[in-house]
Amino acid sequence: MWKIYRIILLWICVILIDLIVNAEGSDEELVYVQAVWRHGDRAPTKLPYPNDEYKETSWPRGWGEITNVGIMQMYELGQFFRTRYASFITNYNGEDVTMISSKSNRTIASALAVLRGFFPASGQEVWLGNEQWQPIPFQIATTNAMLKPTSFDCLKYELETEKENEMLVRNINKKYANFFEFLANVTGFKMVDFKKAASLYNIQREIDHNMTQPAWVYQTWSQFDNETTIDIIKNLKRIYRISKFNSSQKARLRGGLLMEDWISRAKNVSLGLPVTPRKIKLHSAHDGTLLALMYALGVGNNLLIPYASCAIMEIYKKTNNHTTVKFFYKNGTTVYQLALPGCPSVDNCTITQVAKAVSGRTVRSLQQLNEICSSASSGYIATGFLTIGYFNTPSVAAMMKINIRNMAHDHISNVWKDLSNS
Repeated sequence: MWKIYRIILLWICVILIDLIVNAEGSDEELVYVQAVWRHGDRAPTKLPYPNDEYKETSWPRGWGEITNVGIMQMYELGQFFRTRYASFITNYNGEDVTMISSKSNRTIASALAVLRGFFPASGQEVWLGNEQWQPIPFQIATTNAMLKPTSFDCLKYELETEKENEMLVRNINKKYANFFEFLANVTGFKMVDFKKAASLYNIQREIDHNMTQPAWVYQTWSQFDNETTIDIIKNLKRIYRISKFNSSQKARLRGGLLMEDWISRAKNVSLGLPVTPRKIKLHSAHDGTLLALMYALGVGNNLLIPYASCAIMEIYKKTNNHTTVKFFYKNGTTVYQLALPGCPSVDNCTITQVAKAVSGRTVRSLQQLNEICSSASSGYIATGFLTIGYFNTPSVAAMMKINIRNMAHDHISNVWKDLSNS
């Protein structure tokens, strides 16, 4: 008899604990979601190296286009959203959900695949037999500034990044001099440096698609801890890519516009003001978009962004009308909740605390970004442009020409003309 009482008592305790846990979890309600992802698996944007045997015909949709693997990755991301937000939104409604994509084909295709997984047609939405696909509209960005920031011309960013990374580039080129010479010989490039070696990461895309590689790709290097050629290339790619975002200024100039967009919308939600869309804002973008955003948030992890990875901001309203935000990062397979600097805990962070934490890494508008990007012009040109050696790099030289040509002020253009004719 005593054993029966003990079992009953144990079950009562389990039920009470469950009720307590549920009660604690029910004091908040999801009221808004913002998400941005990297597109799915894609082909290289061009021939990885001159001697590469795999030409564009090896990729069914052509250079830079999404692959079948990538389409499935994005479809599964859409299914992830459908499952995660099943109690928040069920069917598509244009007032509740909007999506915007960068201008790239691979992000547009990714957006379509996500929408197919997120909002399959059901009931009265079905328009063709058993077909579950339904046409769902989305927007395409007219500028690269927010969703493909690495393709947005910004003189200030180029100059400061060039200066900040100068020592890193010099050290890498020195450390890997013999390795780079080897790469030049086997790839057919006339010369290989840090940047060129990082671009050979495209070989990994071929490996991922079971394309047989020459022996040199897997050659080991005793001076580099017996790593293979491709492993060294992948690490160089990581270092090179991260070096474009890993400071407050870099993060601001590349991710500040999207960060401000998210913060502004979250503030309006917390104040109970109307927002567009009403429930979910989605962004189909690139690895650079996510890297810039994560470093702007102060949660960069010095790793590359895998295909179909996603950053999510969820906004909750508690029973006391207190609003909190939570950030998550899905790296293709696993979902991590992010701890933001300046927040007391991952589950108790207000939008005010987030805004304060990122205040120096946001940009209010495209106009402000353009002003910041061109603000380096007058200072650098007037005082430092004559030091030609500092600017004697292809990226900075190109950016100088592009931005100077587009300067709004005539007197700056005249300075350039005078310098060009001297």
